[in-house]
Amino acid sequence: EAFPRCVIVLGGPEVSYRAQGALKSYPQADCLISGEGELPFARLLDALRGLVPPDEVPGLCFRKGESLVISEPYAHADMQPSPYSPAYLEALGGRIAYLETSRGCPYRCAFCLSGGEERLRTVPPERAYEEILLLANSGAGTIKLVDRTFNAGRARALDILRFIADHHGREIPPGVTFHFEIAGDLLDEDTLALIEAAPVGLFQFEIGLQSMDEATLRRVRRGTDMAHLTRQVTRLIRCGKAHVHLDLIAGLPGEGLEAFARGFDAAFALRPHALQLGFLKLIHGSAMRREQDLFPCDYDPLPPYQVRSTPWLSEEDLAVLKTAERALDKLYNSGRFTRTLRWLTEEGGREPFALFLALGTSIAQAEAAAADGRLSLEALTNCVYYRLSELMPDSLPLLRDLMLQDRLATTSTSVFPACLKRKEPRLQAVKRALKSRFPRPEGVTRAIGFLYAGEEDRVVFCD
Repeated sequence: EAFPRCVIVLGGPEVSYRAQGALKSYPQADCLISGEGELPFARLLDALRGLVPPDEVPGLCFRKGESLVISEPYAHADMQPSPYSPAYLEALGGRIAYLETSRGCPYRCAFCLSGGEERLRTVPPERAYEEILLLANSGAGTIKLVDRTFNAGRARALDILRFIADHHGREIPPGVTFHFEIAGDLLDEDTLALIEAAPVGLFQFEIGLQSMDEATLRRVRRGTDMAHLTRQVTRLIRCGKAHVHLDLIAGLPGEGLEAFARGFDAAFALRPHALQLGFLKLIHGSAMRREQDLFPCDYDPLPPYQVRSTPWLSEEDLAVLKTAERALDKLYNSGRFTRTLRWLTEEGGREPFALFLALGTSIAQAEAAAADGRLSLEALTNCVYYRLSELMPDSLPLLRDLMLQDRLATTSTSVFPACLKRKEPRLQAVKRALKSRFPRPEGVTRAIGFLYAGEEDRVVFCD
């Protein structure tokens, strides 16, 4: 009513695959663009000016009298022109820059939006190189390629990675990082060799494992040689040149709680820099949403349509997974407890999923008891320490030392959590010795800790 001449246009994946229902649900909307929108939206503007009839706007769904005109989702035949105008680059202001060098996906994963219906399209190599240099010199510290599977075309992916590596330090300023979403089983020898020779931090990779069980992946139409994938991803992580983020999805058909926990442990054993435990969502346009006889499950009717139970995973099981996921994010993905978790799961013999479940349970209890439902870093550290003291009382001196080192490595403060403090009569003498041998820069805080679990006491400090 305030803007009677305003035209309301709906678009995007949330409405593209249910155009008729969306227009009925939102009577205030004038029309809807189904599918990709660059060309259709430009044509729609022409139609609103009376230059072309609405019927000639691809993907346009609109009201015609009392009826609805519904079009199929539109997909461009080729990639669209570059969006990087001077005004865009000026507005970017050093934030993360997003780059699309391909669109669509050649695979048929049943949980994915495209599910094999979109043809893979790519920009010419020259345009990709030009836009890489443009964004690398825009002031952005991270350039994230949003290609759904960047290395679906391995030769093309290798050419782009090689271009970035060859121009790093010259046309590409030092400190710029490029982020890619890739398939781990498509990593080949040439690509791994190039990454191994690249500067540390030039590349980041996100790899959607989804599951570590081949049978589960086959059920969702995703063929994976897990042994080959494990070898390639292990080599990528161990080379130490790139940050590697792995993804798992809970709720896939055929995978119950015990099977998921085994897969979680196998994925954690790869030692990624981050391991995301996500939950299946039945999004509009995916095969899992369309073919519910083949993929039975109960899911939330509201966005993001997250699974609530499956024939293999109960609501209680999902609650268990969410408890473990909370600890995973707070302790591992945060990078705050790296040494401690590595020792626990390697030398300490703790199974990763069971460990995160135990710690997550304690964290949830502590959060419930907190006045505002939140834990400070000190409260979180205390919570973890006391839970570990119950799980592994014989290893507590070592665990305290490891947690102290983690604290020094990740937090710029000289104040330790209560559980890590020890009264140490040698502190003042050590302070004087450190001041003499390693003068503290003016304005810098120094934290000093004593380690007691080794064969002899040691001192660690951090400025």
